[in-house]
Amino acid sequence: RPDCVLQIACMWYSGDMTIKDVLKKKGLRATPHRLALLGTLATANAPKTAEELHARMKSMDLVTVYRNLQSLQTAGLVNEVRFKDTNVRYEISDGDGHHHHLVCTGCGLVAELEECDLKPFERQALKNSGEFASVEEHSLEFFGTCVSCAKK
Repeated sequence: RPDCVLQIACMWYSGDMTIKDVLKKKGLRATPHRLALLGTLATANAPKTAEELHARMKSMDLVTVYRNLQSLQTAGLVNEVRFKDTNVRYEISDGDGHHHHLVCTGCGLVAELEECDLKPFERQALKNSGEFASVEEHSLEFFGTCVSCAKK
């Protein structure tokens, strides 16, 4: 995870682009609300719901949070994440279409998994289906018990 919103640009483009440049290239204006959302998501330790983001940004109403998340998601800068519960969460897109998490079923702790060696599985899935030409992205969640909950 980048520790500064300006470093997000590195995830999608090489060179000296800032996040403002990235937003512009994606057809979006670099509004204070978009920059604030990207900054909050970039420094979050787990995917956040719109309500959690709204609670951190008192100056932005919930409708504005949802609208901006939708714009950022459409531009490919933010991913929607769904776990077993009904809450939709958001995280910064890593740009490569891989989304992996380990989720505690006791307390809800979420850990992001960086490694992804699913290319052989993707190829086999495509071969077995016979109906698909490619895989653009995938999502994988593991559900279990964290160390703290296991000690209880």
